[in-house]
Amino acid sequence: MKKLEDFVHEHRDEFDSKLPSPELWDKIESTLEEKKHTGFSRALKISSAIAAVLVVALISTFLLVSKNQQMPAYANISDPELKQLLETEAYYSREVSNQLEEINKCYDIYPSLKHDIESDLNELDNMYKDLKEDLNDNLYNKEVIEAMIQNNRTKLKMVNRVLTQVQC
Repeated sequence: MKKLEDFVHEHRDEFDSKLPSPELWDKIESTLEEKKHTGFSRALKISSAIAAVLVVALISTFLLVSKNQQMPAYANISDPELKQLLETEAYYSREVSNQLEEINKCYDIYPSLKHDIESDLNELDNMYKDLKEDLNDNLYNKEVIEAMIQNNRTKLKMVNRVLTQVQC
C-alpha cells in the first residue's frame, strides 16, 4: 500500500497531464442535457412549487386564525365596564363549553341523559343566539351582555348540577 502511495506522489505530474478526449466530454454533456429535459424532473419541479405554495398558504391561514382568536371583538373597546362584561361573558361561555365536554363523556354510560340535557340546553341556546344577534346589532348594549352572562350562568349551574349527580 505504501508503495502505491509513493508511486502516485512521484508520478503526480504524469497523472495530471492525462486529460479525457473532447469527444468524451461531448458525450457526457449530451447525456446530461437529455436528463435535464425529462418530464419527470419537470413534474417534480412543478409539484415542489405547488407544495411550497400550499405550505405558505396553510401557515398564513393558521397565523390569521390564531391571531383572530387571540384578539377578541372587545379588544378595542375603551369603556372598562363594557370590556369587563364582555370578558365575563367569554369566560362563562368557555366554562359552559368545558363542562359540556365532560357531560358528553357521560352519554355512553347514561344514554337517556343526552335527551334530557339537550332539550333544556336547546331552549337556553336559542335564547343565547337571539341575544348574540342583538349584540351584533349594538356591541355597546350592556343589558344584552348581562343577559348573555345570566344565560351562561344558568347553563353552567344546570350542567354542574348534572355532573355532581351523575359522577361519571
